[in-house]
Amino acid sequence: MNIDGVAQMMKFAVFASLSLLLFKTWHPVSAIGADKRPPNIVFILADDYGWGDPHCYGHPYSKTPNIDRLAAEGTRFQQFYATGVTCCPARAGLMTGKLPASYQKYPASFGYGDRVTITELLNKTGYATGHFGKWHMGTVTTPGTYGIDVIGSDENEPVVSKNTSGSKDARVFDHAIRFIEKHKNAPFYINVWSHITHHPVNPASQFVDEFADVTVDETQFSDYQREKFATVKESGGDVNDAMRRFLGDAFSMDQDIGRLLAKIDELGLRENTIVVFSSDQGPSAPKDVLPTPGKLARAKAQGKTLSAETAKLGFNLLGYAGPNTRGGKHSDYEGGVRVPFIIRWPGHTPAGRIDELSVISGADWLPTLCDLAGVKINPLDFDGENVSKVFYGNVHERTKPLLWKTNHDTSDPAIRWKNWKLHGGYANRARLELYDLSKDPGERHNLVNEFPEVVKELSAKLNKWTASLPKTYESGDAKEN
Repeated sequence: MNIDGVAQMMKFAVFASLSLLLFKTWHPVSAIGADKRPPNIVFILADDYGWGDPHCYGHPYSKTPNIDRLAAEGTRFQQFYATGVTCCPARAGLMTGKLPASYQKYPASFGYGDRVTITELLNKTGYATGHFGKWHMGTVTTPGTYGIDVIGSDENEPVVSKNTSGSKDARVFDHAIRFIEKHKNAPFYINVWSHITHHPVNPASQFVDEFADVTVDETQFSDYQREKFATVKESGGDVNDAMRRFLGDAFSMDQDIGRLLAKIDELGLRENTIVVFSSDQGPSAPKDVLPTPGKLARAKAQGKTLSAETAKLGFNLLGYAGPNTRGGKHSDYEGGVRVPFIIRWPGHTPAGRIDELSVISGADWLPTLCDLAGVKINPLDFDGENVSKVFYGNVHERTKPLLWKTNHDTSDPAIRWKNWKLHGGYANRARLELYDLSKDPGERHNLVNEFPEVVKELSAKLNKWTASLPKTYESGDAKEN
C-alpha cells in the first residue's frame, strides 16, 4: 500500500475514533438500542395527592382528563409506594435511590451530601436536566446542584400561559414547557413537581365552578374518609364546599398537565418521551391541617367558634386514599404510602394496561432510569432495584423488601415483603401489627397471633435494617410539610 493509502486509513481511523467518542457521550447504549438517542424523561409529581384522587383510580367526582389520558395511553400501577410519609423523605428516595431513614442529617436542611442523584448521573451522560416546582431537597438551589442545569426560572420572565393568574402552578409548567422547547434536540430529564394539592387549597373560581353540582354522597367513600368528613364538619367547615375546592385545585393541575402534553406532541417528541405521573405520599390527615380534637373540645366548652380562615384548612383534608385503605400523610399505613403511578412511553409501555401485581417503590426510580438510559451503576450502592421490565409491560417480582421509618430515633419502622406488611411496635405502638395485604389492604385485621413464623421472619429483616440506621438524627431548621 502506498503512503497516500496509509494516510487515508489513518484519517479514517481518527474520524472513527472521534465519532465513537461522541456517540458514547450523547448516545449511551441502553435498553432501547444503540440506534436511537436515549428517551426524554418528564416526571410530574403531585403533592399530598391520594391513590384514589384521580378519576382513573376511581374517584366518584374528580375530573382529571389529562391524567386519565396518560393512563389510557400508558400503564397504571396499583401497587406503587412512596419511600417516605412526608415530602422531603419521599423526594430523597426518588432522587437518590436511598431510603430516607439512612440519612443522619435531614435532607431538607442539609441536602444529600455525597449521595449521587439521578439528575447528576443522567447529566454526566449528556442529558439536559431541569427542575421546576417544589424543591425540599436542601437549601442550595443554584444551577448545577445535583447535576441540574436549570432550577426554576426568573420569576420576572414573561410566561407562556394564558391562565397563570388562575392556576397555582401554571408558572411551574410554563417554565417546564420553555425548557422542553429549548432542549428538544437533545435528551432531557425534568422534574415538574407540583405544589398541588398541598395546603393551602385555594383554587381560582373557574376551577371550583367545574364542580358546582357536586353534593357529597358519603356512602361512596371509605369509612376512613367518612371520618375525615366528620372532622371537617366538627371544625366548622362545609364538606360539599371543601370537596369542590379540593377537586378544583386538582383540576387546575390536570389542565396544566394537558398543556405540557400538548407541547410534547407539538414538538414531535411524543414517541421518545417517557412521561410519569405520581404523588410524593398519601393525602393529608386531620392533624396536618386542623386543630387537635382537644383544642376543638376546649374551644367548644368555652363557647368559642373557629374562624372562617381556620375552617378553610379543611379544604385540603379531602384527598382520598381509595376505597380499601386507611391512613394518610405521616402514616406508613397503605393510605400514607401507596400512591398513584402512571407511565406513558408510546411503542414501549403498553397502552390501557393496569398492573395490579408489580410492587414497586420510589427508591427504584434511580436504578431503573439508569438502566433505561444506559447509565452504568453498581446496584449494591442503592436501596431500590431495577424495575425497568414494568416499562415494557412485564410484571416485576421484588428481590428487596420495602422499608419505612421516619428520621427520628424513636419512630416505628414498617416493612412490606411479598403480600405481608409488618408495623414494628418498638417505640410508639403498644404491639406489633401484621397484615396480609392481598386480602386486607385496609389493614384492619391484625394477624400477629395467627402467623408467628411470618412475624419472626419479617421482624428479623426489620431488625437487621434498623440496626444499620443512624442512632440519632439531626433535623436542622427545616420544617416538614
